[in-house]
Amino acid sequence: MAKVNKKNKKIVQSKNCVGCGICASVCPINTKLMKNDDFDPETTELAIRIIDGVAILSDEICIRCGACSKICPVESLKIVDLESATA
Repeated sequence: MAKVNKKNKKIVQSKNCVGCGICASVCPINTKLMKNDDFDPETTELAIRIIDGVAILSDEICIRCGACSKICPVESLKIVDLESATA
């Protein structure tokens, strides 16, 4: 997995989210955490979790790889490059 500079990127979410969970299922961080022997779906902090029908992203855990934004069927998630957005 390529290293992404988190400081220069942000994931922006629109109100289009339908809570399908596809983003959470393709997230490489979620996949890695779920393979741990001590994984507990109730207590393990994930990069993306579906809560009340909406994808909730953890700014601390998300690595901004873009897998979620590429797969989102309603284009609810988008990666913004902060350097080019301010230029």
